[in-house]
Amino acid sequence: MSRVAQKRAAKVEAIYDVAASLFAERGFAATRMEDIANGLGMQKASLYYYFDSKEALLTKLVQGRVGVALDALRVIVGLEVSATDRVWQAFTSHLTIFQDHSDVYTIYNSERLHSIIRDTADDVDSLGRDYERLWSDLIEDGVKGGEFREDIDVSVTVKAVLGACNATLSWFQPGGRFTIEDIAERFSRLFIGGIAV
Repeated sequence: MSRVAQKRAAKVEAIYDVAASLFAERGFAATRMEDIANGLGMQKASLYYYFDSKEALLTKLVQGRVGVALDALRVIVGLEVSATDRVWQAFTSHLTIFQDHSDVYTIYNSERLHSIIRDTADDVDSLGRDYERLWSDLIEDGVKGGEFREDIDVSVTVKAVLGACNATLSWFQPGGRFTIEDIAERFSRLFIGGIAV
């Protein structure tokens, strides 16, 4: 990657960070491109060089950051280790990524994307379904391999796992009694203990 491309990529990441923070704090509708530009110490006209609209910025932001979790889970599912170990890693990955990008996932969970940008919402919904399918594949591997009970309902189990993980956005406090890795360990023990043979 050329120096110019690196500089541009760094600027785009900085824009994502400021925009995500403002969208999560104020909501999409109440945040103006001018607010984002001010947060970056740049002119609004310069911001339009990178994104031609607030909707385009939100689209790239959500797709990119939601895609990070999906890509990480794909890698974990493909590892040649036990299903139990992969589930353990999947919990850690999910919770770590969610906390690292909590502002984006707050937007994802709270904003009505369908009323803002329908195509983006449909795309993000598709990413979410792919993510659930990967979790299902992971748990089904454990059932087939004799690590997890045959009588579990995989679909309900996945929804319980993701519901518990996603809820941490509303109650987990960085710098509190537990780290996010501690929470991942506790969730892993709880869920694996409930489905293990």
